[in-house]
Formats: sequence, C-alpha cells, structure tokens
Amino acid sequence: MIKQLCAEHRALEAQAALLLDIVAGEVPDAAAVAGMRWGMAQALVAHCSREDRQVYDVLLSSGDAVATGIAWRYRKDHGRLAPAFADYVVAWPVGRINREWVRFREETRKVLAGLAERIEREEHVLYSHAERVLAHRRAAA
Repeated sequence: MIKQLCAEHRALEAQAALLLDIVAGEVPDAAAVAGMRWGMAQALVAHCSREDRQVYDVLLSSGDAVATGIAWRYRKDHGRLAPAFADYVVAWPVGRINREWVRFREETRKVLAGLAERIEREEHVLYSHAERVLAHRRAAA
C-alpha cells in the first residue's frame, strides 16, 4: 500500500518536473501547460482519494493516539491539496498565462514547491506512522 502511494508520488514529481521545464521557457507555451496541469490534477485527485482510504482511515481507526493525532492534523491540510491545485488551474486560464507569463511562472513554482514539501512530509512522517500501525496489526494477528 505505502509503496504504491510512494510510486504515485514519484509520478507526480515527474509531472511537476516536466511542468517546471515548460515554465522555465521565456516564451509562453500555454497548450503544453494546460495538458500537464490537467494530467497532474487527475493524478492528484486519484492519489488523494486512495491515500484517504489507505492511510488516513487506517490511522484514524488505529487506537494509537500519536498516529491518530498526526492523521487528523495531516487530513485537515490534505483535504485542501486537490482543491488548492484546482483553484490554481482555474485562476490561470490560457489567456492569462499568455498575458502574465512571468507571474504565472512564479505562481507555478510556488504551487509545485508546496506539493514537493507535502510529499516529503507525508513520506517521512505520515507514512512511517501508517507502516508502524500496519506492522502492529500484522504482529497482533
């Protein structure tokens, strides 16, 4: 379960790297941006849904006070991740991207930095607790 979620993180990171390559250009390429963002939005929604079922539900039903506390804290932020990315997409339609390329580039870098930081925190904090809880369950079975 955790390995699959980490693999999804690697795929999101690869998409983010491609989007960063696109926005590194001096000339707007709104069509390439639109395609990349659409793919990322779909992958992000699917990942968040799977993570909700496979990680948060496990931690919240674990009876482990530390894991439950971390899950609640992360879930609060987690629920805003996909909508925040959707807001970014909506805020930057193709025409605006073309008109405000420099600002769009900055905003994209900021959004993707936030995503990278979130992935790192999930893998180093949240997933370690999920692995611990699951190992405890296996040992008790």
